Amino acid sequence: MTVGNAVERGKAARTHPALTDPQTGLANRLHFDLVYNYLFDAGNRGLPFVVMLVTAGSDSGSPPEELARIGQHIRGMIRTSDLVSHLGHGRYVVLLSGANAPGARIAADRVEGEIADLAPGPISFGLATYHPDVEDADALLQSAETALLAAQAMGGGIEFA
Repeated sequence: MTVGNAVERGKAARTHPALTDPQTGLANRLHFDLVYNYLFDAGNRGLPFVVMLVTAGSDSGSPPEELARIGQHIRGMIRTSDLVSHLGHGRYVVLLSGANAPGARIAADRVEGEIADLAPGPISFGLATYHPDVEDADALLQSAETALLAAQAMGGGIEFA
């Protein structure tokens, strides 16, 4: 077994059909859940990270090509060490490992600029930064969801939990 083979196996695993959303080619919910739970545990050992939820104007009925195009543009603006997942219905989640709130804001601004012309409606972001006081992984996701709903209620934009 060589390191080169391990790298190739890692690339193949990330695009395995069981871990990939067929509409967008991005990570699916299972892939997200696996990585998120590992990352949350790493956060408990000092690794900072941010959860970024993104909606791009339409929560249902968007053609698969539109979902894929938006998702790939999000993917293109994020570091290769971060995970971009499509959760369905035009909702994406980005795990920004090693990031803090200012870094997440910069990432959200870059993504917003990149997909502004592609989105069928307002773009909304909900960001939640891991901190040791977070009760559990579900609580952090709920914080990001609350921030996303606040951004949507204001007609789009970026909100922090």
